[in-house]
Amino acid sequence: MSFDEMLHAYRLEGRTLVALFEKGTAMTLRFDLYHCDDPERCEEGMEYLLDVAVHCKQLRIADGAAERLHEPFSADILRAELADGVLRLVADCSFYATKDRDVITIELTGNTVRLKEYPSSSQN
Repeated sequence: MSFDEMLHAYRLEGRTLVALFEKGTAMTLRFDLYHCDDPERCEEGMEYLLDVAVHCKQLRIADGAAERLHEPFSADILRAELADGVLRLVADCSFYATKDRDVITIELTGNTVRLKEYPSSSQN
């Protein structure tokens, strides 16, 4: 999926980045898509997870403490901007172990991502 299609479909601003992990040659950003203003993903207590995977070379931490993203954290996405083929995600990170905060900028290049949305664990 292209960056533009992903931004349109998932409106990442206001969402929460809950993990960043590497597996093989891919980097995966895991988002919690819950948002009170999203009619499809607004039920309290439900998980609405989305994995966004790119090749390792397509992800760069432009600002902020990159090494800290391997410890437990959550990050509110303040801005998701697409310009000149680069998707910039500005995130306000809270690190659980130290209770520190940092604003980071994650840049994705290549204009395509692999997505996997996890179905809600609802027991209807």
